Amino acid sequence: MNKYECLFIINPDAASERFAQVTETIEKDVQREGGTVDKAEELGQKVLCYPIAHCNEGFYYLINFSMPPAGITTFKRRCTLNADVLRYLIQSLEK
Repeated sequence: MNKYECLFIINPDAASERFAQVTETIEKDVQREGGTVDKAEELGQKVLCYPIAHCNEGFYYLINFSMPPAGITTFKRRCTLNADVLRYLIQSLEK
């Protein structure tokens, strides 16, 4: 299994009302693809450089996880389809 780091920008409306549900969904998506969440960290709400989906602020959420390489494509698709996630960036930690 490869190690990955993923930074999410979550819609601030979702972060204030149902943040726990959004983060739980993300972690379940990792587990659904055969991965494990090693570390999860809330980085707080920050002002965006430019508006995304009519939002000027976003809530940043960082997770480190291990997942088989075959599951990362499906995980990316689930992140894209999640309406509460404004943007995400996945980076491999192994060389």
